[in-house]
Amino acid sequence: MYSNLCRVITASFCSLLLLTLAACGGGSRPGLVPNADLVAGPSASAAPTPSTGPSPVVSPVASPSSTPSPNLGPSEAARAADAFVDSVGVNVHLGYYGTLYGDNFSAIASLLTGLGIRHVRDGISPGQTSLCSNFSRLASFGIHGDFIVGSWMSPSDVTAWDSCTARTADAYEGLNEWDTSHPATDGNWSQTDASVQEWLSSTVRSTRGVTVVAPSLTSESAYATVGALGASSDVGNAHVYFAGRNPGTAGWGGGDSFGVYGALDYDLAIARQPTGTKPMYVTESGYGDAPGTSYAVPAGTKARYLMRTLLENWNAGVTRTYVYELVDNGGGDFGSYGLTDANGTVKPAYSAVKNLLAHLSDPGTPIAPGSLAYTLTVPAKVHHALFQKRDRSFVLALWLEAPEWDPNGNHSVAVAPQAALLTFGRSPSSLHTTAFDDNGNASTTAVAPAGALTIQVGASPILLDITS
Repeated sequence: MYSNLCRVITASFCSLLLLTLAACGGGSRPGLVPNADLVAGPSASAAPTPSTGPSPVVSPVASPSSTPSPNLGPSEAARAADAFVDSVGVNVHLGYYGTLYGDNFSAIASLLTGLGIRHVRDGISPGQTSLCSNFSRLASFGIHGDFIVGSWMSPSDVTAWDSCTARTADAYEGLNEWDTSHPATDGNWSQTDASVQEWLSSTVRSTRGVTVVAPSLTSESAYATVGALGASSDVGNAHVYFAGRNPGTAGWGGGDSFGVYGALDYDLAIARQPTGTKPMYVTESGYGDAPGTSYAVPAGTKARYLMRTLLENWNAGVTRTYVYELVDNGGGDFGSYGLTDANGTVKPAYSAVKNLLAHLSDPGTPIAPGSLAYTLTVPAKVHHALFQKRDRSFVLALWLEAPEWDPNGNHSVAVAPQAALLTFGRSPSSLHTTAFDDNGNASTTAVAPAGALTIQVGASPILLDITS
């Protein structure tokens, strides 16, 4: 977990603008990045409570009131809905005895299967055969592990663990935040990081060749110090925490060639230093919700921010995001980052992530997604992602990437919904909207098909199902 989350926000925002994604038939034009982040708009004004609304307001439009810009291409290429589901994981600590993790595996397994995720992240525990059995049971439910090694381990520990867990790992990961956890006792921490990564890579690749994840670090200078790890890593590794700010924050504190400290693009850029252009995992990201702890946000805000974190990371090209974490454990500022409380009682964040994944889940033979002919004219803060399912229907996710919590003043910020104009190249045969309330519950409403719609987009994602 990040140890440096204490800088003061000095975010600046651009003036409101309209962005148009053009629509006609055919494929997307080369050079268009359909799912790229939109430019930040102005900040919302402060108020006692955020205005999010349980459902979107959708109204047909007789004719578009603005002319689409012709220079962005005729259509937008979708991405597979189920690939998004496969991009989501969650951190667990099954060896934490004295907590729900270690004392009630049945409850943990039920929470994980109910959540609908397929990937967990945990540490290797050599010799603990009961944990091996538990991870094997998770694999029988379609849930596989990214396992973190320790500096005291050896290649034989990894091979024994892989055998003991019945080969349920889909990734093995280097040391966790070694630059902050052991610099006092390991004066050559960067050399240790690199040497462990080298033997881990050799061991995993000679065993069965699952993904090798680079070690996680906590600062720009640490990623630079550890040196090149591309030869011993298949993917990079970033820990991304926003210190109570929204996932689309412009950052705070100073800036340099990597961007502004705290912004997602900054965190990804500094994490790419050891691995270059290789794919990126975000192995930790999340929010606390216990009042009185640093950078905690209200439970409803956490639910919305986590959904948007997953969507923003997806848009940024992150291959997999592991939410920190499944169950509250311990105390202090990171003791309330769970999707459930310490007893396993689900929070709104659990329900929201569960319902988001359930809506997009589409297992089966993968398809080559097509393109949707449409125009989306929106204020700059309205972000989107376009998905397609195997039945060829589309799901358009829309959300207002604006802050609804001020972590410096510890108060809510009002979020006024923004109008998005959606115009189809061909009128769909059916439309449905799905909205999320403050408790993370989802409700779906049929919308009369129309060639153009105005949708009021708020802080909670809206999912628009589109069938031709």
